[in-house]
Amino acid sequence: MVEKEAVIRQILVITDGCSNVGEDPVGIAAKAKRKGIVVNVIGVIDKGAAGREGHTEAMSIADAGGGMCRIVHATELSATAQMVTHQTMQMTLAQVVNKELMQTLGKTSEELPPTDRARVMQVVDKLEEEIKLELVVAIDNSASMRDKLSMVREALSDLALSLQARSGPAEVAVLIFPGSSDEMTTLVQPFQSGVDAGALGNLLSARGGTPTGPAIEAATLLFDDERDRVPGASDEAMYS
Repeated sequence: MVEKEAVIRQILVITDGCSNVGEDPVGIAAKAKRKGIVVNVIGVIDKGAAGREGHTEAMSIADAGGGMCRIVHATELSATAQMVTHQTMQMTLAQVVNKELMQTLGKTSEELPPTDRARVMQVVDKLEEEIKLELVVAIDNSASMRDKLSMVREALSDLALSLQARSGPAEVAVLIFPGSSDEMTTLVQPFQSGVDAGALGNLLSARGGTPTGPAIEAATLLFDDERDRVPGASDEAMYS
């Protein structure tokens, strides 16, 4: 019997919101959550009515996907991408630890004495540093993102550097939406350690509408492809 490898799977959607092509992204994010994949959203939102609509959509996607949403200005994007990835890993691990505590002790970490609670958080911090992370970054490449894509490239490079600093393994895939030609999405980089800076040049040609739902679905399918290469795979968030 092959021992299952602990892993956290995340999708990080970077968008200015207002999906207008393809399936409802909120419903697709909920489907990803049911497969054990956390969907986080960074909303690079403009002002005005479009910005308010984008804000609402970004929050709804993250809520349905069991993840976090942060609304930022383009200049804040780099630090935010690192923060959301880190905090969501901690949140996911804390949920798993609390589930184990409920099964063994009948209580969560919040119900433990302060000393025991501190020990639990030390375990969570250690796991967050060492556990394998598989991350798909889905980048809005629509026409309205044209002036923001240089900041997106910088944020993605900085995120890759922060993941390399972890002691545990991390694999990153990158897709853009809409894709090249008439495609809803284009895979810029399959799962690999680090980010191919040269491949990010594909983010220069912002165009078309915003197929956020198809992008989240395509990102989810990437994990399915990954599981096909790993013995003992399942749909649980913490195991592959």
